[in-house]
Amino acid sequence: MGEIEKNKEVENLLGVFDSPTQKLSEAEIFDTLNKFVKEKYSVNKLSIPDFLKAEMMAFVFTEDYTNKAGGWGTYYGPYMTFNDKEKGYVEVPSIKEITPSIIEYWEKRAIEPKNPILKARYADLVWDFSEKITGTKPNYKMAIIVIENSIEIADKDLHKYLQSVIEKLERALSLALSLNHRELIEKVKESIINYEKKITKDNDIGLWGFSFDLLLKNEKVGLTEEEKEEIIKDLEERLDRLSKSPEHNFWAAENASLRLADYYNSINKKEDFKRVLLKYGKVVKEALSMKPSALVAIAWLERLFHIYMQYNMKDEAGEISIEMRKFGEKADSEFIKREVSVTIPTEEIEKFINALIDGDLKTALARITVHYIPKKGEAIKQLDDLSKEAPIQFLFTRKIQDSSGRVIATVGPLPDDFEGQVVFQIAQNMSLSSIFLRDTIEALISKFNPDAKTITDYMYQSPIFGEDRRPLVEKGIEEYLNGKYIAALHILIPQVEALIRNLEEKTGGVVLKQSKYEGFEFKNLNEMLWDNNVREVLREDITLYFRVLFVDPRGWNLRNNISHGISTLEALNATSADRVFHSLLCLSLVKEQEKANE
Repeated sequence: MGEIEKNKEVENLLGVFDSPTQKLSEAEIFDTLNKFVKEKYSVNKLSIPDFLKAEMMAFVFTEDYTNKAGGWGTYYGPYMTFNDKEKGYVEVPSIKEITPSIIEYWEKRAIEPKNPILKARYADLVWDFSEKITGTKPNYKMAIIVIENSIEIADKDLHKYLQSVIEKLERALSLALSLNHRELIEKVKESIINYEKKITKDNDIGLWGFSFDLLLKNEKVGLTEEEKEEIIKDLEERLDRLSKSPEHNFWAAENASLRLADYYNSINKKEDFKRVLLKYGKVVKEALSMKPSALVAIAWLERLFHIYMQYNMKDEAGEISIEMRKFGEKADSEFIKREVSVTIPTEEIEKFINALIDGDLKTALARITVHYIPKKGEAIKQLDDLSKEAPIQFLFTRKIQDSSGRVIATVGPLPDDFEGQVVFQIAQNMSLSSIFLRDTIEALISKFNPDAKTITDYMYQSPIFGEDRRPLVEKGIEEYLNGKYIAALHILIPQVEALIRNLEEKTGGVVLKQSKYEGFEFKNLNEMLWDNNVREVLREDITLYFRVLFVDPRGWNLRNNISHGISTLEALNATSADRVFHSLLCLSLVKEQEKANE
């Protein structure tokens, strides 16, 4: 920046904000400067002076930048980031724009203004960025300016946004503790307690509880016993008011009760932490009297259930699970069913199926097997395309429920739960392709009219099909061909698990694990599908397919649902049986190395 003359017009513009008692915000200052730049410089295509760039930059950084992984290792971060086709990853503003001259300028500005918001911002930028930009530690007086002016902002209500003041007090406390400045720590502590008393409103969750979070939970602050008791007393009184309020604000009650529960748990007062959690539970149950939809009620109760389990209140959690099931029975009727029709010419379907079953039975079975294996790469490509076309739907958590309304799995937003989204997408793709799989199998049976022995003989060309299980496999295939799908599913699914176990053993894997009765038991199907030996032979697409089909609650989960008596009669149908039959065909492709090479 060098020795650059300050623009008097800009100085006058900033002077508007420099009253020591003026209530304002950093965003307001930036907007004013930005408007001035557009009118004075952008329209006239003039270059913006360094002095003005430094001022604008000072008020656009994001405080307490949350994206620590993508940040600069500083308290402040960019206002926004985006990907540009030509420039790549873009940060606005970028830390690369800060120069030693700008740091020097901000340090001078930290002393000049009268308004605490201006002084605190300039000083904090110097404290935060100096070492990164200049390689030298900042003057400790900059941190003191931040602390003292943050206290003044809170005490005199000088900021337009209450939440911003809380953030500034948190920052001031952090700096005071880092300096180990006992006098300033006491002043910040007092300001935090007083500010919460001044702005608190029971139903506004963000405007209370920060005294507990910032002070009581931090031993370095050094609260007196009287101060601790006062903070706890305030929370207890608030929870009591919320539990009696006709508004039934259980979100607020939860925030109060969880803080109290954590505190009582830390000092081993089990009766007290149970008491405050039950008080919160009472508010949730009373909120149900407002007759929310069954889906909303389940969400409320599910949250309460997990909290009770977290604190080992198993009996209370059991009661909540009963309530959840009651609402679950009503939930199905609340779903809005939407049908989308897609017309595919019959001749195209017939041409497609005839191509699959062309040739002899052995060739047709192999071709059908390979074609209907879901491909992970295709699912990822679909997710990429869909997330671009409709990005909003991938920002929310999906709750997967069974027929009784019980939540059985959760799929998080795409950026946080990529694996879950892939599993969910494959499960959906399987449902759609199963329509064509059914038509293909019917056409295969119509053309070749194979019996159970013929198909079993075909499968038994694979060495992992054990002779001791041939009667069961053949019986399951017979029931399947005769349309007795319930029997077929119950016979064939255990055979799939046995075949995977055979594969594990033949590849040198371990199929046993120690049981709690000082003996050994077999690994279950899910465990084996994650073993390296099995994954190396079946490869990624088939192992993922089997997990989605048999053991993942985000997918079809057939093995677990049937084994544990969860499946409904309607679910034990041709669609499920087709997929289990297809899984056996997949396993029949496994050959010994020498024969495979030959």
